[in-house]
Amino acid sequence: MKHLQRHLLVLLLALLPGVASFAGEAADSLYIFRFVQGKDAFYAPWRDNGAQLEALLTLLRAHREAILSGSIPVRMDGYCTGQAPDEENRRMAAVRSNRVKSELIGRVGVTEACFVTANHAVEYAEGVWNVVTVKLCIPADINETKEDLPDAADTDLRVVQQEQKAVQQEQKAVQQEQKAVQQEQKAIQQAQKPARQAKSEAATPEQATPTCRKERSLSLRTNLLYDAFLLPTLGVEWRISHSIGLKLDGSFSWWDGNHGKVQKVWLVNPEVRWYLLRDRRFYVGVSGSYGEYNIYKYLPGKLLKGDTGYQGKLWNAGVTLGYQLSLSRSFSLDFNLGLGYTRSAYDSFGMTDGVRIYKQQGGTKNFAGPTQAGISLVWTIGSNK
Repeated sequence: MKHLQRHLLVLLLALLPGVASFAGEAADSLYIFRFVQGKDAFYAPWRDNGAQLEALLTLLRAHREAILSGSIPVRMDGYCTGQAPDEENRRMAAVRSNRVKSELIGRVGVTEACFVTANHAVEYAEGVWNVVTVKLCIPADINETKEDLPDAADTDLRVVQQEQKAVQQEQKAVQQEQKAVQQEQKAIQQAQKPARQAKSEAATPEQATPTCRKERSLSLRTNLLYDAFLLPTLGVEWRISHSIGLKLDGSFSWWDGNHGKVQKVWLVNPEVRWYLLRDRRFYVGVSGSYGEYNIYKYLPGKLLKGDTGYQGKLWNAGVTLGYQLSLSRSFSLDFNLGLGYTRSAYDSFGMTDGVRIYKQQGGTKNFAGPTQAGISLVWTIGSNK
């Protein structure tokens, strides 16, 4: 019997160090505080920060003396991602840690020396970032009033459950935010589309077609080539659309000179034009002319037979080709050439001692060839090109 009691005593003494070691292990308490992405302000009412803060304050007040003496260290870790570069993430994590630390120091009365702080540019857990964690390692052999302190196991379980729920809520919020951003971008694109179309349509006449006039514009013109031959010409063109124009030119001269020199001409020239291509500079048209003439030794007459004058009527019809060169918003040069059929009935004459001597009466001339030519200066009224 004595041998049995001795063996049991030895076994008990061997187990005592393990029991003492188990009793001395620390019970960890973890608290997590969340922050808004890109912000460093500590919002106690946001998410579960308020409940976590009250539980932590209760625990800190219960162990304030042990914390101040250094027996219970307060471990604080800041986690931040989403910034660039990593130095900015660490800086943001440090600022957030200081926000939480200041709250605890001000409300519990602990000091900066009570904290062991580290900051990280990584996620705290998968899908969990932008948080500050506070962890207390409380030895189990410290006398506590159990009624006043939250149970460590219950607290850890509740924290894990809240963390999982928070992760799910955050993921859902991110998805909703991404969806809202996509809808907003789509709405902006739809709102800007009519404005871009209107801007494009408004810019097209001025940028792509600088010589294209507005519908029903009116322009005045003079044929510089005819003016050079002392046959002043004045015309008007009415653009009834971007592509169609109605033109009417009139030429008139009434010159007399010494030795029977004369140039008396009147001529009207109606024309319908179709402006082509995108910039509406090139055009084709159909035209006709009718007029009377009496010419002797003036410039047009010098181009005919030597000392012979002509008096009669003419008409012609044909097609025209032309191109308008823009000089400014109001002025342009119009180059054109007409080809077709001309018929003229005339009397030819000469002059002897100031007396007109007819050489031929009732003559006619028919030919196919040029019917008109022009280099015209055009003024669009109202600068509405």
